Amino acid sequence: MSARPRLQTLKPRVAVLSTSRIAVMAPGRPDATPRLRGRAGVERRAMWLAQHPLCVDCEARGITKMADVVDHITPLWQGGADDDSNLQSMCNQDHDAKTAREAAERAAGR
Repeated sequence: MSARPRLQTLKPRVAVLSTSRIAVMAPGRPDATPRLRGRAGVERRAMWLAQHPLCVDCEARGITKMADVVDHITPLWQGGADDDSNLQSMCNQDHDAKTAREAAERAAGR
């Protein structure tokens, strides 16, 4: 009986993806500031809300209301920094209103 030829194992041809962090840019906006994401972003949000628990817009109107959202004062797509100097605490209602205004500006090309 003749010996069967052994099958050859093929070597992988796909390169291994680097595990280093990749800055996430807004699609179509090469000038946008990269956003902190993942665990680091979640931790920064929790720390920020612990230190700044009240909505800044409500406080300006004389209302005391807990904040739900950490907002960028100047949006990242407008070149705002993704650091503490550009953050503010907001309630969902005020944040939704601000986001709608910014979306209208963005759509108008400003």
